[in-house]
Amino acid sequence: MASVRLPVPLLVLLVASATATVAAFAIQFLPEQTGSKVTRNVPLRALFPTSAFGWQGRDLPLAQTESAVDQAEKILRFDEFIFRSYQKQGLEFSVYVAFWSPGRIAAREVAFHIPDKCWVAAGWKRQSATYDHPVAIGGHTLAPAQLRQFSAAGSVQNVLYWHIFNGNAIIYNRDGSPSDLSMLTDLARHGLNLKGEQYFIRVSSSTSFEELFKDEGFVQVMELIAELGPGMSRSLRQF
Repeated sequence: MASVRLPVPLLVLLVASATATVAAFAIQFLPEQTGSKVTRNVPLRALFPTSAFGWQGRDLPLAQTESAVDQAEKILRFDEFIFRSYQKQGLEFSVYVAFWSPGRIAAREVAFHIPDKCWVAAGWKRQSATYDHPVAIGGHTLAPAQLRQFSAAGSVQNVLYWHIFNGNAIIYNRDGSPSDLSMLTDLARHGLNLKGEQYFIRVSSSTSFEELFKDEGFVQVMELIAELGPGMSRSLRQF
């Protein structure tokens, strides 16, 4: 009988799926893992300043109506978040940070709500995308960021974002989804303990980041972002 050769990509996916299935089965018979400890003891809203070098900050709601806010919180299930807009002399940038304690939510659930998906679903068009964008601030090299530009109704927003799980940046496919082999790489990196703390961090502005990084107040806010967890600064943990 002639042998059947599977295409290499299909074979890889089958192996990954089988390995993931075996791992999932094995997890059921292991003691529950506690995950990594929370590395921050200051509330997010206390961590970020309400003013910085002339910038004035104000907190924004997750959505425009109270019912929409309740719905967003039920979907995202974070432990805490901050969504703060900073304005100065006609310029503006916003910082959104959501935090999940170990075991609160799966990393793949967070991945459904990145700008590549949610902003596009809300009517924004992605104009450009840079993957694993290097960001250096205050002598630190941060975990690689995702850099995007979106437009809608004549408005343009430049976006930097990170998804940090258990101290490491999540690597995404070009379509904004976790890679096909991400479950295998997760197992290789974390073993069967997949309950690390998570951050989703987004900085957005109609002004280019090249211009914003020249401003002391913006730099101060970015330095605070670098301190959020070990994955946000390579000076704290090497990848």
